[in-house]
This record gives sequence, structure tokens and C-alpha cells, in this order.
Amino acid sequence: MITSLKRAVLHILDAAGGISVYSDGELDIADASVNSFITKHIEKIFEDASLRRGEFAGNSGFKYQITEYIKDEDGGFNALSRFIAKRLYDGLASSDKPESCDLIVCDCIINDLPVLAVLKCDNKIGYTHQVTQEEGTVKNQIINHYAILPTTSQKISECAFINLTDFTIKYKGKKRNIDGEATDLMADMVLECIYDISSRESVNAVKRIAKKVAEENGGDSIETMSKMKEYVTETVEEGENNYIETDKVADKIFDGRPGMRDEFMQKIEKANVPQRVAVNSYVTKKLASNVKLVTDIGVELTFPAEYYQNSDYIEFINNDDGTISIQINNIGEVVNK
Repeated sequence: MITSLKRAVLHILDAAGGISVYSDGELDIADASVNSFITKHIEKIFEDASLRRGEFAGNSGFKYQITEYIKDEDGGFNALSRFIAKRLYDGLASSDKPESCDLIVCDCIINDLPVLAVLKCDNKIGYTHQVTQEEGTVKNQIINHYAILPTTSQKISECAFINLTDFTIKYKGKKRNIDGEATDLMADMVLECIYDISSRESVNAVKRIAKKVAEENGGDSIETMSKMKEYVTETVEEGENNYIETDKVADKIFDGRPGMRDEFMQKIEKANVPQRVAVNSYVTKKLASNVKLVTDIGVELTFPAEYYQNSDYIEFINNDDGTISIQINNIGEVVNK
């Protein structure tokens, strides 16, 4: 991913203390440390599977402010960033647990696309040193610092990215209790957008629903998860697709069981999972990872998904007393780790 900054500004929003400091000047993006701090945070979160996709509501004030900024980029950036900051501050101040943060708004280019990035940087309490002089002596002390920005190794917890060409949105937010209601501050109060569930939420829903349908209908949940991993390996890892299709997942894991397949698809639709779910490399790796079993006697077993139905490697034996035995075959070497 290639990110370049055109302009950026930082506003201080201390809703816990009842103070907001809006900057009149922009950040010096020519400063290497400033530039690196912002671009690294953007690159760490921009393609995260937890981001939701959304579109502006028809009466969104945020969208109006962006259109005004596009008309006058030189004079409109400060007005746009202040609008965002005030919306965010009002929401934080109205929450049952007011908090403090710094807000970075930047106009940038990400993968050759013009993007407005909104980064809510939660303040952390950290420690630093302080040097004092008393009666001609030097004394070093440790003190609290109450406004530490997140390091570049941490992911921003709430953010938004707006494509300035087509106004599509990717965002990450969390719900707060605001005026007695559970409210997604970033989506509902700042962006005023309509959103879908994220790729990660969609994938987790597919896994959860498939397992539940199998268990409730006397199926094998381990076999179900194994087949799903096989589908991901065949479709995404070995092919060129960067998505999974829920109807094809259903065909794979409930082959020959139309009733269970129909129930799965009904539950998928009810959960608002899209028919085509985008997946990135992280989600693909998680989906196609090994099957891990934990037994009630404390033994854990991890093996490739394709071994589950291959008796050359793994056999599950149902004993007459109701217990299960697991037999591992064709082992060439055992290594103590």
C-alpha cells in the first residue's frame, strides 16, 4: 500500500475535562516523524477486515461539508476538519462515559485514490521522566503523562476513510450509551451513514451459523468446519478470488442435505450477511488454518483440515460405550516441542 499526505490537522478533544482545542494551523507533513506517524497508522488499519462499508444518508451533513471542501480545497479544509471535530466532541461529551482523544483529519492519496482519513487517537496514560533542580542539585523523577498518542504498533480503534471520488465509506466504530441509547458515534453522529457488517463479522457469522445448523440437525460440527476450510483453500488460496460466496459455502458443507442447506441460507439472510463476502489475507489465513480439537481429558490435537476425512491420517472411532477414540496413522517422526 502506498500512502501520501496532502494536508493534515490535529484537534484536541478532552470531553472528560470539558475542553476542546481546535487548531487553526495544519500539521507539518514535511516533517518526517509527523508524516511517518500518520501514514503508518493509516496503512495499519486501512485494509483491516473489521472495517465496515457504508454510504452517506441523503441528509448527511458530513457529505455536504465534503462537497464544499472539494469546491474549495485551499480554504475549506479547516472548516471541514472543525465540523468533524465538533461532531465527535459533542458525541463524546454526551456519552455516559466522556473520554479524551486527539483527532487527526487528513487529505491523502491511498493506492492512487483521493481519500479523506479521520483518525480518532485515544489518549493513554503513560510515564516519562522529568528533570528538576533543587538548591543546586539535579533530581530525576518519573511522572504521569496523560495525553499519550497510540504508538504506530497499535491499531486505531475508531476511524473513517471516505473516497473523495465516489463518496464510498470504510469505517470502524464502537457503540456508546449516548442520551440513553446505544449509538455508533462514528457512523450515526459523525458520518451520518448507512453501513453493512464488516468482512470479519460476516465471516464469523457464516462460521457460527454453519456450526449451529449442523449441531441442531445431528450433523458433525467438526466436519462442517473442515469442509468450510477446504472451500476457502480451494476457492481463495488456490484461485484468484478475494471473496467467498455464501451459497457456494452452503453447497460445499451441506452437500446432499438440502434441508440443512436451506436453513443455513435462511439464517444467513436473517443475519444480514451479504451473498458475497470480501476476504483479505488475514481472514483467509484464519479460515484456512488447521483444525484444532480440544478433548475433555485435556488432550489437544491440531491437523490440516483435509486430513479430517482421510483415514490414511486421522480416524475417529465411535466406541460402544459412547466415547470416541482418535487414531493417527502413517506417522514418520514425532518431534517434542
